[in-house]
Amino acid sequence: MTKILIVDDQKSVLLTLEALLTQHGYKVTAATNAVDAMRALAAETYDLVITDAIMPGGSDGYSLTRTIRRQPLLAKIPVILLTGKRERSDVEKGIDSGANDYIVKPIDPELLIAKIRNILTSKPTDSVQFASAVVQFKGEWEIKTEVMSISELGLTVISAIPLPVGKILRLNSPIFEEIGIPKIPLRIDSCEEISGIETAYRIQTHFVGVTEKELSPIRLWIRSKKSF
Repeated sequence: MTKILIVDDQKSVLLTLEALLTQHGYKVTAATNAVDAMRALAAETYDLVITDAIMPGGSDGYSLTRTIRRQPLLAKIPVILLTGKRERSDVEKGIDSGANDYIVKPIDPELLIAKIRNILTSKPTDSVQFASAVVQFKGEWEIKTEVMSISELGLTVISAIPLPVGKILRLNSPIFEEIGIPKIPLRIDSCEEISGIETAYRIQTHFVGVTEKELSPIRLWIRSKKSF
């Protein structure tokens, strides 16, 4: 039986996770802090660690993950970080600490189980993958734009002109109407020229100020496309 260690300072979260994971056939051990988590890892072998990124007491999920990665006997254990922060910089911080994947709160049970199954069958070198769907929607800010994909974090678009990294824009696109949410501001994360295509740029963006009320229909819409 697959054994999972869950770490969170909120007992309500631990109870919710334990009930969900047990229901899907996993054996679960809970810890409320990083110190107890390391004691559990020293006493027993686990197949996966799921830890909250932000915990009080000076030892958060980032430092716990880094500690795991420094231990030769533990270094290859997959780690999933849980957090309410949705900035791409926070995601990058988690991945840089050694996490294999990342779940944005509130936790989507179906998405979490899909990620667990994926991570337990993936190669160690596989990179983090967010729930996303390939799309083809028109878009417009200063010029016509094609929306190529959408994830929990933001949109990937193709544009005929480059846009400055850090700029915040509102994209006019029917994709928001189809999902059933208002137009969410987007911050430009990267802008790369596409070789072989004249005057075309691939632009990665992330949602700014997305609410839990808006995140839920985005996830449901992506799930309807059956792409994790």
